[in-house]
Amino acid sequence: MNLSNSPTSSIAQKVEGILSKAYLIRTNDLSQSIELADEAISLAKNEDENLYAKAINAQAFFYMIRCRYEESIKLSNEALVYFEKHQDQLGIANAKFNIASIYYKSNRFHEGLLLLLDCKMIYRQHEDYTKEARVLKSIGTIYEFLSDADSAIHAYEECIKIAISIGKVDLESNAYNPLSGIYINQGKVKEAMAMIEKSIRLKRLTDDVRGLGFALYGRGKVYAKTGEYEKAEMDYLKSKEIHEEMGDKVGLCMTYNKLGVLYFLMNDLENARSALIMALDIATEINIIAVQYKVYYNLYQIAKKKGMMEDALKYLEKHIQTKESIIYTHTINVIKSYEAISRVDALEQEAKSQREKTEIIEQKNIELDSFFYRVSHDLKGPINSLEGLNNLIAVDIKDEVSLNYFSMYKKQIDRISKIVMELINLTRMNHQKIERQIINFNLIVDDCIGSYSHFENFDKISFIKNIDPNIKFHSEWPVINTILQNLIENSIKYWREEAENPYVKICISEEEGIVVINTSDNGMGIEPKYQTKIFDMFYRASDSIAGTGLGLYILKRAVERLNGKIALHSELGTGSKFEVRLPKQTG
Repeated sequence: MNLSNSPTSSIAQKVEGILSKAYLIRTNDLSQSIELADEAISLAKNEDENLYAKAINAQAFFYMIRCRYEESIKLSNEALVYFEKHQDQLGIANAKFNIASIYYKSNRFHEGLLLLLDCKMIYRQHEDYTKEARVLKSIGTIYEFLSDADSAIHAYEECIKIAISIGKVDLESNAYNPLSGIYINQGKVKEAMAMIEKSIRLKRLTDDVRGLGFALYGRGKVYAKTGEYEKAEMDYLKSKEIHEEMGDKVGLCMTYNKLGVLYFLMNDLENARSALIMALDIATEINIIAVQYKVYYNLYQIAKKKGMMEDALKYLEKHIQTKESIIYTHTINVIKSYEAISRVDALEQEAKSQREKTEIIEQKNIELDSFFYRVSHDLKGPINSLEGLNNLIAVDIKDEVSLNYFSMYKKQIDRISKIVMELINLTRMNHQKIERQIINFNLIVDDCIGSYSHFENFDKISFIKNIDPNIKFHSEWPVINTILQNLIENSIKYWREEAENPYVKICISEEEGIVVINTSDNGMGIEPKYQTKIFDMFYRASDSIAGTGLGLYILKRAVERLNGKIALHSELGTGSKFEVRLPKQTG
């Protein structure tokens, strides 16, 4: 099997086309869907592992509908192994949905619910709203099994809401069927009929034959409730015919059971018993215990009415045994299921809280940047005026004492001017879109070093470069320049006069797709208590060195812009080492 994910385009297109067709026709020709999936599996098996996994998972879905549960779980688990190996989240969710659907239909509510909740989160993260709606409908069914009508209604209504928003009338109508059933149980007969009529109309509109079978079954229940037995019988018989044609054994045993109940109400005990025996045989074959115990009770009622007390007691005993097993399993599942729901709800609330906090922080950062930018620009005019005034003073005033004071004044103007320019550059860096280009690290480092040649201690420091010439790195030139400039400036400013052979060393290399920039020096170093604060805005570890307290803050923001990381190792009186790690980008 070819393990690359690049099959020949013709085969890939053919397989994808076959699977799409198989999925579309599943509602009116499930047998053909299964045949098409077999064809897709044969084509993909020796060509591409990814396509093969998709094909067997699609077949597992069709087998699940046909109640071929063992085959479905086997194929789903085989596909799941591949999807998990390649971290294909949507594939994982699709495989888990197949397995979950079998679990909850086989009375394993807890296991099914856990898988469905996983699926729901994955589909939501990937904005696959069609499949999220499908999962919500299944979750609603489990809530019904757990006798939690309110939660079931909420899940079905969420399914309908999503389905309407994305224009999926088939998903919308799927949720109307069970909602109608809940309304019947609540005595809301008019609402139930309106809901099921809407479902029938949509099923016919979309030519969903299988779905129409369930919708007619739902309307038959409403007619039975209102005493319109002939109409109920017509709907049940049509539903039975569709389920037989589609090979849907779940729908078939449910319909036979309701037919048996209807005939009992009509006092047609022979037809009632025949229908119930058919329901029992099918429910036993596919292990639908929830239908079995209902059928046993209905058979008990018939035998009792016919005076067949031995049969009546036999069926009653079967009913009690089956119901007790359901109640025990049901109780355990209720406890486990709600524990799972509580955990997922807690995680969702935590995630929601974190998202809200992140949004607030991002908004505050935008507001702060906007404030800095406006204030900085507003200050540029007065600063330029002060600098011009100082230039005039230098020409007109000759008194040495006065000039000394004005020199101090000039230094403060320069400091304010530098703060303003750094704030402007910071806000530009945060919001300006900059095109990426190939980075020449040697050129940038040389330019940065040269820009500080006016520093008083510049000539006393040795600059050592060790730059890998083979690095091919595309990035934002102004941001890389900001990183290197602040790293080098920091090492120069915090040099140590008493150090033997003062140096600043710049090393740039590549490690497994990461560009690593190291700057080290034998300067003053930083006390441990200050090391966690030096990247804070306006923080300065030493008042003896001139600076704005913005350099390392800007450095950190520049590194974060490129999704990088920065680390510091420093010892007081020995020196400092900064390490910046930037993920390599191409193109």
